[in-house]
Amino acid sequence: MIYLDNGATTFPKPECVYDAVDRFNRTAAVNAGRGAYRAAREATEMIRRVKDRLISLADAREQAEVVFTPSVTIALNQIIWGQNWKEGMNVYISPYEHNAVSRPLELVRQRERVNVRLLPLKEDLSVDLDETARMFRENPPDFVCCTAISNVTGYVLPAEEVLGMAKDYGAFTVLDAAQAMGLLRIRFARMHADCIAFAGHKTLYAPFGIAGFLIRSGADLREFITGGNGIRSTCLDMPSYMPEKMESASMDTPAIAGLDASLEWLKHHDTWKTEAELTAYLLPRLAEIPGVTVYPAPGGPERQAGVISFNVEGFRANEVAAILDREAGICVRAGHHCAAYIHDFLGDEKYDGTIRVSLGAFSTKKDLDVLLKTLRSIDRAQLKGIDAGILRGNC
Repeated sequence: MIYLDNGATTFPKPECVYDAVDRFNRTAAVNAGRGAYRAAREATEMIRRVKDRLISLADAREQAEVVFTPSVTIALNQIIWGQNWKEGMNVYISPYEHNAVSRPLELVRQRERVNVRLLPLKEDLSVDLDETARMFRENPPDFVCCTAISNVTGYVLPAEEVLGMAKDYGAFTVLDAAQAMGLLRIRFARMHADCIAFAGHKTLYAPFGIAGFLIRSGADLREFITGGNGIRSTCLDMPSYMPEKMESASMDTPAIAGLDASLEWLKHHDTWKTEAELTAYLLPRLAEIPGVTVYPAPGGPERQAGVISFNVEGFRANEVAAILDREAGICVRAGHHCAAYIHDFLGDEKYDGTIRVSLGAFSTKKDLDVLLKTLRSIDRAQLKGIDAGILRGNC
């Protein structure tokens, strides 16, 4: 198997992550914070240690607290539904947002009658900061969410600038760092963010089941999912302090043990450098293949993460993905990648989305050479025998 779908989840994980999860499952997989016995105390201490590691990673000491959730989608929903929405409030998001942001905000728009607007783009599909500033002046923002890296094109958005402008108006600001935490150097204070959402199983190289967000000290959110928490709260009163009131139910302590190991591993591995070298190798070679259309990130290499979308003339995106899998065992994503807005700008309707190659720490040039070789010889005859259900496409 040649795995090039790291934008969905990074795979494989570092061996130390597998070892940590296995060891914890076998020796100490108990509920944290709900017992006076040693194993429960140690699990609770591990959770606090991992939160401290995340705060250090984001240079957020004495500035933020960490809230753990089972997924980054839940984290973003917690942030969005935790707002005190009022009719007429102005919400801005980039056209690159994942539907973990756009879908709940659409529901907020319907239920609370807020205004949801997309940040403007230039012709090259980069965020137009001058036009954004004008929009903010005309309709001052109350809530702004910007993704750090597009999961469609790998574009590193100017989130620091966008959120900084929004903060000048007192807006609640959110950075979706699902594709960036551990990959980009994210400094909490410089991002002007009230919350930064992260996914353990993506660029942090942790297992499924652990995600969350950093929240600025002093900021507050209403509970979205509640009940069952007990790290420090053992009374009948609803805890009013952060972050425990946001952390409902039992935590996935083995996954947190895996995150603990992956954070230590990341201290010694520059995953951005690895992805940048592979991206620089792949992009020009991919663009040279007849019939291939590449959708590069605007702004050049410094704005291009290891996520590359393309299409092949004469094929729907999912057809190419199915051929790559059957002919060479190559795993890529096809479709709209849960980010529908940006596809309106890409003009990929006839392809039903794009084919997405997303690189990771364990991707190699050899993997990319196999991909390129298979694409050079792609033929519609290779679709014969592939199940029609596979070819229908996905989101």
